[in-house]
Amino acid sequence: MTAIEKGIERPMACERCGTAFTCTTGGPCWCSGEDFRLPLTTKGGPADCLCPACLKAYALELKAKGLGPKEA
Repeated sequence: MTAIEKGIERPMACERCGTAFTCTTGGPCWCSGEDFRLPLTTKGGPADCLCPACLKAYALELKAKGLGPKEA
């Protein structure tokens, strides 16, 4: 199995709070199981990855503004 097939863990710092976490590029990342995934292309939104807590909080903020994904 190649590094791309496994995914490469990239150390990150959350853009919002500075918490350290890892982002798995080229493979399944923790965020793939979330309802919201980056990039969340909203005006004034984050430019890079958010930690799990901040991603969930940001998703709730967007949902409260009616900007979340449409439910099926």
